[in-house]
Amino acid sequence: MNKEREKMGGINISNYPQLKNDYGSFPSITKDLTTVPKDTVNVDSFVSVKSTYASSELGEAARAYLEGDQATQTSPMDNCIDRFFDGTMSESELQAEYEKLLKKELFGSMENPRGPLSASQKEIATNFYDAFREKILSAAVQRNNAEGEQYITGDMNVQRNWAYYNSDYYYASESAISAITEGAQNVSQEYGSSFEVPDYMAQGKANLNNFNTALSGDPFVASDYHYIIDPNVAPPENFKWFYEKGGDAYSTTIRFNSLTVEDADGNKTVTDYTTDVFDSKDPRKAQTWVSYTDENGVEHRLSTDLVFNNSKEDLRNVADLLSFSDKDTDKASLLNQFLSNLQIYPKRYFDRFPTVSRSMDFMV
Repeated sequence: MNKEREKMGGINISNYPQLKNDYGSFPSITKDLTTVPKDTVNVDSFVSVKSTYASSELGEAARAYLEGDQATQTSPMDNCIDRFFDGTMSESELQAEYEKLLKKELFGSMENPRGPLSASQKEIATNFYDAFREKILSAAVQRNNAEGEQYITGDMNVQRNWAYYNSDYYYASESAISAITEGAQNVSQEYGSSFEVPDYMAQGKANLNNFNTALSGDPFVASDYHYIIDPNVAPPENFKWFYEKGGDAYSTTIRFNSLTVEDADGNKTVTDYTTDVFDSKDPRKAQTWVSYTDENGVEHRLSTDLVFNNSKEDLRNVADLLSFSDKDTDKASLLNQFLSNLQIYPKRYFDRFPTVSRSMDFMV
């Protein structure tokens, strides 16, 4: 685990709204209950009953109800993940909390449980890890996208698409995943078993792999997420990237690109009305920017506007549009390498040009 972050007491990410779950209320069943005289029940014969459902198999509302505080409908799983991303829980504390919750999931209120874990218990441990990991990545993605929305110009609509990437969320989620992975391994070893992290990409579970594969935009805004070419490439720290395309779904305005006037002698005068300046209501226009904050707290920022032409060439690599120089920062090479891993395109581009692919060599 990253010792610097450990000293800081967790990952502290600002500028995002607090995310809360709201599942509503459950229907009352008290009218169907009857009272049994206390002296007719042998309470010594009672045993604890544990849900046979793995956490990842439950619906969100049901899982919150069964695992969480029934007054707030916030599960212990959600609570500690939120605290970690809020910066009020350290990696070691998250690991300890994970181990405690996992043991409760495995053994309930059983005293002095013994190993090794049975096959069904190993399955429960894996399902619990999957559910916890999914929530970590989901929280990171939601906070990233909520932060990115503040940079959108004008109103978003069906013609537009956008993307935002803050590497803080990548590293925060990696730290949280490292904590629960170590916790899962510790509990398994304590009870004479072993724990292996599943190959999520081989299982087709990209949302459980890492922050890059879990990222997706609002389905209304960006239905296909192809902005990251190789999701296994880690970003530079303290790095942000934003992209948005214009469009006006309800406009009846006709936009002229040029005007040609021919006089009586056949001489033509062409007036070009096109510009590269971004217009949030123009479906041909887009803008993108990148920023890097160095160790002295100085932000280095690059931006550009561009025009799409409804062709195959609309798929643009960010490194071809923006590039840091050594004068900007001594991390220019590292930053430019990651810019080569980002691309932008108009909405539904890959529906029109599905065979387009780009291979990258990230060997250094």
